[in-house]
Amino acid sequence: MKRASLIFQNGERFSLLLNESGIPDFWTTLYLTTFYRSSTQETMRSVSNVLVHFKIWENAQPLSFFEKILKITEDAENEANGNIQCPQFINIAEAQSLARHCKIKTVAARRRLTKKNRGNVIDLEAAHPTSVLPDPVVSVKQQRQRLKIITEYLCFVVETSLRKRPHFAYYLDSADNLKKLLLKQKPKRQGAKSSQSDPDKKAPPPEVFDEVMRLADPECHYNPFTSLVRNRNYLMFQVLYETGMRAGEILQLKVEDIEFTDQIINVVRRHDDPGDKWRSIEPNAKTEERELPISFELSQALYNYIFNERRLLAEKLNHGFVFVSNKGPSIGTPMSLSQFSKMVLKVAKNESLATYIESEGIKIDKHVTRHGFRHNFNKRLSEAVDQYNKKAISENRLNDVISEKAEIDTRKYLLGHRSDKSGQVYNLRHTKEIAEKLHMKAIEEVSEKLKAMRQQVPGMDGKKV
Repeated sequence: MKRASLIFQNGERFSLLLNESGIPDFWTTLYLTTFYRSSTQETMRSVSNVLVHFKIWENAQPLSFFEKILKITEDAENEANGNIQCPQFINIAEAQSLARHCKIKTVAARRRLTKKNRGNVIDLEAAHPTSVLPDPVVSVKQQRQRLKIITEYLCFVVETSLRKRPHFAYYLDSADNLKKLLLKQKPKRQGAKSSQSDPDKKAPPPEVFDEVMRLADPECHYNPFTSLVRNRNYLMFQVLYETGMRAGEILQLKVEDIEFTDQIINVVRRHDDPGDKWRSIEPNAKTEERELPISFELSQALYNYIFNERRLLAEKLNHGFVFVSNKGPSIGTPMSLSQFSKMVLKVAKNESLATYIESEGIKIDKHVTRHGFRHNFNKRLSEAVDQYNKKAISENRLNDVISEKAEIDTRKYLLGHRSDKSGQVYNLRHTKEIAEKLHMKAIEEVSEKLKAMRQQVPGMDGKKV
């Protein structure tokens, strides 16, 4: 079972599961159509991936879930003699097995299934491994999400397939019991990190991103890209660095969204765009629509790229997407998310960048990523606010000081957040600063108190008793 993506004539993207013969799986397709057709493509792909993971577990069972509930209900009705009981569609052992399955990565699950299906064929390497490593696992959050979606899917199969049975009310109770049993297997939540995690650890420090921009400059001797794509790639890095836009927003950017004279980029949401017939995985703007101011230099660079380099590549394809492929069979088509990721990764793994980080003694918890530029933008915004406030206070312009609330509102608009909570983590530095001052004050008070106590004790002041 594998996931596939379709693009309809109206631009709608639809994810579904195909069996080994390339035929859509009935129950998963019906479930996705019923519950997720109006969702974004990214949501559909995420749910489809969970269903693929479940199908791996299901294929290891004697019967499919649909076949199983039909057999259980038929047996229950034949043996009931007018006194039917609520049947059990999944027992505790199966629920625990499914929960363990949700813990491991899909690649590892496929490997397990492949070994099981080999039958009597003995794999010498598997039978006598040089080392035994545990299967890689996913995060607790992903485990919980998997179990939630799988539970919803199984209840949907029960309720839909048994709707016309005479004892449907009993089967609804069985579905409810199934739901309780599976959700009981969800691992406990990890401590909430969103509001308390240190934003400085979400990405490398600003000086690393400054070095990335230096390496990506077309004139840099250590630039890792070919001359054919250097200008376009540097321009994309500039947009990432200067605006903090998401990768999907940049790839969805159209010529009409840029106001060159006013130096503004308009972020526009275009889900299921009928004009994008080249990318099966559509880049989407997750955030709110907004107008972003840009520098004169970036505005000019975009203008020169669009009306010179890009015009020659994309004029025959008649689309407005700004960033396009420069070579190969996809020349002139809109760039994909995977192309963008590879572009950033090529600089992130560049030997010159590694040498710089090591020579400067910089310790990093995260490598450079597309989304890391967004965190870097937040970091620089915080520093700009702090510098502005420091200057306003020194010049006794207290009414001009940017409050925490005003900073949150500014950040919310520039980044397109729907909620104030999304940007509150970056204001944690204010809390940390106050906490550090109070802590140092407490330490000084304790130190002075101990010093006074030592002076009152005979012999402790250095004088002879």
